[in-house]
Amino acid sequence: MKTKKLYSSTHRKSMDTSLDPYILMKRNNHMAVCTKCHIVYFKKRWYVDEDLYQQKIMLKKIERVICPACRKIKDNYPGGIVRLRGSFLRDHKEEIINLIRNEEERARGFNPLERIIKISEMNKEMEVTTTNEKLAQRIGKSLHKACQGKVDYKWSNDTKLLRVDWER
Repeated sequence: MKTKKLYSSTHRKSMDTSLDPYILMKRNNHMAVCTKCHIVYFKKRWYVDEDLYQQKIMLKKIERVICPACRKIKDNYPGGIVRLRGSFLRDHKEEIINLIRNEEERARGFNPLERIIKISEMNKEMEVTTTNEKLAQRIGKSLHKACQGKVDYKWSNDTKLLRVDWER
């Protein structure tokens, strides 16, 4: 009898990064540090570890780079766009911004490259741009769970971009 393998809530499926021009293509076990946000690249993965950063930055042979997330933020190259609308937004703006920031922190625990590029307000709506589509999806889901409302997800076929529209 075969048993179904259960995963913890922290399990994440691997993301297809083949279309992302910002991802480092050096897929070996070299080590690098981001000079802007101090995350460390080691064993094909980025880590948030300030102690490790302080240890490795002293080495002369360590590669100093700007991580894909910092480059996307600098170039304003979003992977996800979350648009928020409605009278509920106007009445609970600070709570919603806190919810979005908390979701970003939670996502960075899984992947340090998931970040918010910018939060902008236009007329009666707000727009949040993210470095990848997964964070935009997480923000949409957490808004729906906490505040209800209507959420629509639109993935583009040719580029790695997700548009999330939330309204209440």
